[in-house]
Amino acid sequence: MKYDKVKTGGRTYFRYRHWDSVLKKHDVTLYGKTLAELQTKFDQYQAKKIAGIQETSDTFAQYCKNWLYNIHLRDKKPGTAERYDSTYRNYIENSYVGKIKLKDLNSDHLQQWYNDLFDEKEAEGKKAENAVKNLHKVVSPCLRHAYKTGRILRNYAELIIMPKAQKTASHSGEKTSRVHPLTLDEQMAFVEEIKGHPLEALFNTALDTGMRMGELFALTWQDIDFEKSEIHINKTYGFTKDLKLGKYVGMVTAPKSEKSVRDIPLPERTREILLKQKTDEKEKLLRLGMVLDDNSLVFSTVVGGYFDGNNVLHRLKTIYKKLGIENKTFHDLRHTYATRLFELGEEPRTVQELLGHSDVNITLGTYIHVLEKTKKKTAAKIDDLYKKEPATQTQAQEPLTPKILPFGHFLDKRSKVQK
Repeated sequence: MKYDKVKTGGRTYFRYRHWDSVLKKHDVTLYGKTLAELQTKFDQYQAKKIAGIQETSDTFAQYCKNWLYNIHLRDKKPGTAERYDSTYRNYIENSYVGKIKLKDLNSDHLQQWYNDLFDEKEAEGKKAENAVKNLHKVVSPCLRHAYKTGRILRNYAELIIMPKAQKTASHSGEKTSRVHPLTLDEQMAFVEEIKGHPLEALFNTALDTGMRMGELFALTWQDIDFEKSEIHINKTYGFTKDLKLGKYVGMVTAPKSEKSVRDIPLPERTREILLKQKTDEKEKLLRLGMVLDDNSLVFSTVVGGYFDGNNVLHRLKTIYKKLGIENKTFHDLRHTYATRLFELGEEPRTVQELLGHSDVNITLGTYIHVLEKTKKKTAAKIDDLYKKEPATQTQAQEPLTPKILPFGHFLDKRSKVQK
């Protein structure tokens, strides 16, 4: 490495300059307060040159913005695009790491950034780990693209150690449930209370199928096979931010994941409810001067349009309040469905498929509190084996788990007791 010394501001610096024989000028100039510092910069320059690195003057935020909106989000669903856009604007665009030039960025910058964000969110009492994970979902693929296209030496996000909350005594005890399903008694009281309610069919279908709110709102008559007693889930409805328009609009999109496209068996009770709903919808549309067809909504407003989630939730909470049921949401109807299935002894894999979870571990993690309760009952089942007379071979081969018609099962059982 050839170098010279230059003086500026009363200080002496070591300088390296590269002469471009084609352009007939110095195209690279490096400075160091010491010869060792200059040597380090020169070695980095040489490594990038050998690796074919195409250095850019863009800051990380500038590069990330171009990658995100012009490349990454072009084929993403509106809901996904909205989440990435929010992460960029809230955590990257005006951050101190965002102001660092991409060519100068390293793993130390990223690690400190992640740690700071985690500490900030934890101090605010928010889900710190989730905030960092969401940031990483943008930063990691962005830097992976920068590495593959020769802008940086490596994807520094791969070196990050994700910060996690320290386990304390309060964390080591009994697991806290993340879901709040209705108890069986609350469910029966709820079903009785909504009789004759304008949203009776909607609420009952949510309870008996575990469908998400958006899936129910998007459901059309062509999605229901009354002969097979099945509902086919293939779309969802909700308000999503249109990045081009810069505002939220209601739209029907593909479901949450590939696993969300599924068929759900209908209990006979629910099938009858939906048949009545079809008759009611047909009469309503006729009054509006419209005709019900396969593309008509199963659940619609008084003018035949899509429901607003906030409005439906408000009406649902009014019912909860009347029954003295606290801290429940619409999604808890879905949790109630899954909880009843587990209480009836259904397999986790089957519940996963019915709920449309992308992975069985999501199902197991979400309903661990239910599984813990059912697990404790297994000892009593073993005891019961020794109390019974030896079963015949045919009896022994009979399945131990009941059929998946939980809600009709419970409702029929309750009605017989009441009689």
